[in-house]
Amino acid sequence: MKIKLNGATQEVRSKKLGDIIEELDGAYKPGCIVAIISEKERKALKNEFTVKTKAGEARIKIAREKEAEAKHRAETETEAMLEFYKDYKKFHNERGMIGWESEDITAIGPIETNLSVEKSECQYKKWDVFFGFGGFDPGMTYLMISKREHEAAYGTGPDAVIGKLTRGRSIISDLREGDRIEGITPIVTKAERTGFVTSDLNTEIKGGQEVFTFATIKLFREAPMSSEHFLSLTRDKVLHIDDHSHTYLASEALKGLNLPDENIRYRSKNYLTARNAGTEKGKIYAYKESRLPHPSHNVFGEIIQGGELMDYAHSGDTIYTTTDPRWMMVVGKTQKEAEEFFEAENIEQVREGNDSDDAIVVDQEPALTMEIMDRGTLRTVGVDAEGVFDVEFFHREAPKTVWYFKKVSGLINRPIGLLKVYFSVPGMMVLFKGSAEEAGTLVPENLAKAKVEKGIIGVTNMSRSNRGVMGVRLSDSKEYGPTGETFDGANLVLSFSSLSPSNLAYLGKLKEGDMIYVKEKV
Repeated sequence: MKIKLNGATQEVRSKKLGDIIEELDGAYKPGCIVAIISEKERKALKNEFTVKTKAGEARIKIAREKEAEAKHRAETETEAMLEFYKDYKKFHNERGMIGWESEDITAIGPIETNLSVEKSECQYKKWDVFFGFGGFDPGMTYLMISKREHEAAYGTGPDAVIGKLTRGRSIISDLREGDRIEGITPIVTKAERTGFVTSDLNTEIKGGQEVFTFATIKLFREAPMSSEHFLSLTRDKVLHIDDHSHTYLASEALKGLNLPDENIRYRSKNYLTARNAGTEKGKIYAYKESRLPHPSHNVFGEIIQGGELMDYAHSGDTIYTTTDPRWMMVVGKTQKEAEEFFEAENIEQVREGNDSDDAIVVDQEPALTMEIMDRGTLRTVGVDAEGVFDVEFFHREAPKTVWYFKKVSGLINRPIGLLKVYFSVPGMMVLFKGSAEEAGTLVPENLAKAKVEKGIIGVTNMSRSNRGVMGVRLSDSKEYGPTGETFDGANLVLSFSSLSPSNLAYLGKLKEGDMIYVKEKV
């Protein structure tokens, strides 16, 4: 039978979803949802189209001037309507320019048509959409939008009116000669397509159905920080859906992180935004329907494939995602692995610090993917592997403290975090710098009971004046926690995965100003 997998028509022998993915070697991540779409029988031609611009979307409703006319005449389209259905895709790139603009009309084009020439004047109502000629030449045919009621001769007759502009009128009015639209596309309503999502690979697929296993997001260079925010959120190529409504899906995993104002614009369907202010700052939104611009929302990307996954996903679902460009973060790789990664991207790498092949990259400059692409070069800073420690977080027991630690160390948006030594007692304890402001609401959680073992990192909680300080004991204690506070003053947040004699010796030699690096054990 024939199906479509991620937009490509394929012939398959299998019937079950999992078998089809395996047979076609489809891109899929276990546990993520798959969208299965069926089309209802519908008219070959739509009657509503979206005109996409950088400022947002406008909509054209294809309709006759009078409903009664359609009843008395056969249900056939006018010559101009048929021309529009045939040629709407041509209004793109150079032929999507605003070639003509006045108080009366905005004209997009031109393209070439075979429409009949009429030199008499016609009456046009406000927001009529029609075809008109430049110099009475069908080779210079424009799609025109009337911005006010007027009478003029554009080389075509009354039958050249194909419909009305029903939405985005201010967007069209603001366009000037030389501006460009991004394209015109038909609107496919939900009534014309039905679908659902599932992670059950035993689901039976029928001939003619469409299957989408992943979504691809095109990131905008106009929003470099928000793009990086999303790339760190989906570092495992999975988008977790925590919230949804009829207009959007949202992920809250990085809620609470600060972002600058970037690329405030119309939030079209399939666009993604990052909240830059308020209690929801850092939250990611993907739109199922278009929304007006909002100063608290940075528009940073667009779903260019697999939007059907977003249409039918719900809270609790996970979506396999790919991005264009991919994340240029190499922190955590070896210098050699980083070199191979950037060679494939045609980016020049300059090694610093420990520049040996097996040194671990703990920093890179620039850090932002978009900036790396613009510059075409970056520096990678390496350290000896001995200075990078695997740690295991107490996620369940101390969720707020884990969030604090990851945010302060940088682990929240990169694979390796940094701890700077604040104070040390050789052979007993090492304290690391924290943030008293970030720890201002760090309530006591996961407190020690009878003993604190060596290799446990804790954070002084809000009950103490030194809140936010982080520390690790190098020897067991039945009296004091990892930061030197009594047991009720420090939250236990993580443990080193292994503390060999050489690890303990390394930590014991640390002094003020030194740094160690930590990464979460997989």
